[in-house]
Amino acid sequence: MTRWLIVRMLPALGALVLLMLLANGLVTAQDAKTTAATAKNTKDLTIQTEHYNTKQIGKDTYRSTLTDAQVRQEDATFSAKNIIIDSVKNVHTFTCTGNPVFTDTETRITSTKVVGQSSPRQAEFTGNVKMVTTPKKKEASGDLGDQLLGEPTTVTCNSLSYDYGKKLGHARGSVVVQQKNRTLWADSGLYDQGARLITMSGNIRMQNQGEEAVKSMKNADKLTVSLQEDWVDIVAKQGERVEFQLEVDDTAD
Repeated sequence: MTRWLIVRMLPALGALVLLMLLANGLVTAQDAKTTAATAKNTKDLTIQTEHYNTKQIGKDTYRSTLTDAQVRQEDATFSAKNIIIDSVKNVHTFTCTGNPVFTDTETRITSTKVVGQSSPRQAEFTGNVKMVTTPKKKEASGDLGDQLLGEPTTVTCNSLSYDYGKKLGHARGSVVVQQKNRTLWADSGLYDQGARLITMSGNIRMQNQGEEAVKSMKNADKLTVSLQEDWVDIVAKQGERVEFQLEVDDTAD
């Protein structure tokens, strides 16, 4: 059963672990005074794990090994079978393996391996990367609610750099973007969660289904696709024109 660190341990063991956590900066003195989880809008890390082991491996450097664990920072959550956290003066680098999963308000990312950093809040995803993103409607308060604003968009690629503080991502290598009636291919894609856009470049291809069925496309230099609305914007290569092939229904009168 998963247990909160510093909350549900035997007193002697809990005190020892707490001292270790305080030493490497994974919790603060204020955390030690309360049994409540870290507040949603703080930048501190909240750790949840089945088993925790930590040791000093250098001057001001600690390594913590977690099993069946979660690491949370603001709205971002990293979950994995195995997480190793290297802490240097309150900057924490966490390596996640064993079915790692990342989630934030609008995005879910899976891969073979994830390396995240607490400051700046960035993560590198490698191996069988899959990102699913669905825009959500903002409430009157400015916070995102549960109401969805569009269909899910799925992105697969070889690797992905994601700034989970700024909500900006860079997908690289064999990038494929799939929407309800559209599939896009490119070498690279830039994801902007705030603008609800993906901008693609390098060997761009597109296929559409539905009323405007695109069989093929060439000579595109940059393609921007909306994650919230049904549109794409395509810019031709310099000195070229974008060329499409559209399906034709010969049976129509």
